[in-house]
Amino acid sequence: MTLDRKSINNYRWGIFWSFLSAFLWATVYIVSRSLMSDENARIDPVSLSRWRFSIGGIILFAICLVKYRKQLFVLELRDFVQVILLSLFSVVGMSVLLFWGQRFTTAINSSMIMSSSPVLIMLLGLFIGEKINRFQLIGLVISTTGCMIVIGVISLGGWNYSLQSFRGDLLVFGSELCWAIGAILAKGIMKKHHDMAITAWSMLFAALLLSMIDLLRGNLGSFPSDTSARWLILYLGIFPTAIGFYAWNAALARISLNIVSVMQYLTPMLVLIMAWIILGEHLNGLKIVGALLVIGGVLVTSRARREKTLSIPAGTILNHTNEKN
Repeated sequence: MTLDRKSINNYRWGIFWSFLSAFLWATVYIVSRSLMSDENARIDPVSLSRWRFSIGGIILFAICLVKYRKQLFVLELRDFVQVILLSLFSVVGMSVLLFWGQRFTTAINSSMIMSSSPVLIMLLGLFIGEKINRFQLIGLVISTTGCMIVIGVISLGGWNYSLQSFRGDLLVFGSELCWAIGAILAKGIMKKHHDMAITAWSMLFAALLLSMIDLLRGNLGSFPSDTSARWLILYLGIFPTAIGFYAWNAALARISLNIVSVMQYLTPMLVLIMAWIILGEHLNGLKIVGALLVIGGVLVTSRARREKTLSIPAGTILNHTNEKN
């Protein structure tokens, strides 16, 4: 079947928007690591998350007012309760723990841990009575092995984990857990309402909650005096948050979810390259192998629907889970 020019243009723009979202989300790890790199970080995780989602939420809300006004205000009270709960996990918990963890661990470690979230969602699915199949089991083993190689648990000499980054990796794992719980919570609300409208509301609720926390801490007006830090925070709010989520939705409107999902596997690989070039983080052949295993494991897991499920008590991965950091 021959595609018309409009279909070809849609496909090309879909690929462009999908790649742009993957690239912008990769920069979150680089920027936040730069801001949070040690105990003397230029801003704390709560305030950084507040500024990020205040800026991004306002921009997305404005876009929705122009393009999706009806979808924005169609939510009922019970829907808002679901959105608030979603916001607590997939926005507040995910962001604060990720930024906090990046005080103590590398951008490469963080991105690899977060990239295995589909596997964690599969495991959490065990508690809601679903099933798991052989592709999911194989993907789980591959991704877990790759992640352990990247963060240093496994080396050519055996078990060689550095306790120095343990708390950072643990906090990032907590971030991944919050994201996975949020993904399961989002399963219902996203089926009923427009995803960008839900995202805008969840970001605004997160900004409000984080502002209340900062108010109680006497830290509401905090903003780094360092000019470069201010530009980085502004970048986080505008580009990977507002534009990144817009690009994600624009891609979904033009190409299939399968293609968009596969494109998102570029994010951790881009982080690997950027962290090596920009942050000077250590990169060797073993870490590259580990990264490829992480991505390969997630790709194997994503083939789950093609395989008849095995009868294992409770659990499965959601069909499509994506790293919206």
